[in-house]
Amino acid sequence: MFGFLELKTILLIVHIFGAIVGAGGAFTSDWIFLSSIKDSTINETEIRFIELGSRMVWIGLIILIISGLALFSLAPEQYLASGKFLAKMSIVGILTLNGLLFHLVYIPLFGRNLNSPIPLSVDFKHKSTFIMISGAISMISWSSAIILGVIKKIPYGYKEIMSVYLLIVLFGIISAIFMKKRTLHL
Repeated sequence: MFGFLELKTILLIVHIFGAIVGAGGAFTSDWIFLSSIKDSTINETEIRFIELGSRMVWIGLIILIISGLALFSLAPEQYLASGKFLAKMSIVGILTLNGLLFHLVYIPLFGRNLNSPIPLSVDFKHKSTFIMISGAISMISWSSAIILGVIKKIPYGYKEIMSVYLLIVLFGIISAIFMKKRTLHL
């Protein structure tokens, strides 16, 4: 019945689905956080949505990694020779580390400050710059991984791709710091 679908096509569909779920969760969590702090507090509903978004990120990452390993197993030599693939794997690694940081450090921080004025929280003040930077890294990294996954061939190697990525991340960090001052009023 599905003889027209090759294993690689099925794995690609699953891989894309993982990217959609993960990126959707990341973008949603980031936007909910930014909109929830406009009134200088995070309430129970907002933290639940941020936690839900975080779970979506992990589900997406797990799907992405498992399907990516399966795709890799079909042609390991080809993938290892691809600067685009190696850059994408580096970015997924950064996404994973950033996700761990967000889930293990920042979400508990939000929970400790439920319904409290954020500007009065010393802990939040100390971590607010890193929270904003983490959000920027998340959005840039998910976007970069998706773009690299969609583009068939890139005439640049690993160093060039990662240099452009890191420049965009640097711009994102600077923007996040500027946005923090305007958004958080800390």
